[in-house]
This record gives sequence, C-alpha cells and structure tokens, in this order.
Amino acid sequence: MRFMMIAVGTFMALGIGCSAQAQDCDSTQVAMNQCASKQYAALDSELNAQYKAQMAFLTSPAKKKALQDAQKKWIAFRDADCAYQVGKREDGGSLWPLAQAQCLTEQTRTRVEQLKAYTACRQEGCPK
Repeated sequence: MRFMMIAVGTFMALGIGCSAQAQDCDSTQVAMNQCASKQYAALDSELNAQYKAQMAFLTSPAKKKALQDAQKKWIAFRDADCAYQVGKREDGGSLWPLAQAQCLTEQTRTRVEQLKAYTACRQEGCPK
C-alpha cells in the first residue's frame, strides 16, 4: 500500500498521464486508472516492436532461443515484482489499477531501453 501512495504521488508530480486528448487524466480516480492503463499499453506495444526487431536481427537459432527465453523470464519477473510492490488487487482498493499500471510501465520502460541498446550497439559486436 505504501508503494501505491508513492506511485500516485510520483504520477501526479511528474505529470505522467494522458496527453491533452479527450480525457482529463487528473479528474477522477477512474480517469487516472484509464490513462495509466493506456500509457502502459502504448509502452507494451513499443516493447513488442523492439523485441521483434531484435529477433529479426539475430542470425543464430540459439541466440533467438536465448532472447526468447530471456524475454519470457523477464515478463515473469516483471509481473512478480509488480505483484510484490503493489500487492494484491483485493487489498489495493481503487488505487490498485493505477499503481499496477505504473509499475508495469516503469518495468517495461526499462526493458524497452535494454532492447534499444541491443539495436544501438550492433556495429560493436552485440549479440547476433
């Protein structure tokens, strides 16, 4: 529960949320939850694109399998870590969806940057 309060405060302080679209992301808890969910969905799409780009670059079936295994394990870690940080849905009340989406977003943002780094270093002998 403590993480949720910190997460909500961080969310508001950083101005993270929807852009100036049709929805005011700070108007209600439901709106904040929806905006956080949309932000996570967009970043998850970027994660999938980066993963597919790296898979397409890899030439060795063993490297492809290694990346696939790493990605599956990372997803399991991300989900478990967010479950630890945010707690159970039934214990979190109306803030839980926001905190969960924020945790997933931050974890996913980190992984996107890792995958982008693989792309950026290809000429320097990155995994092939």
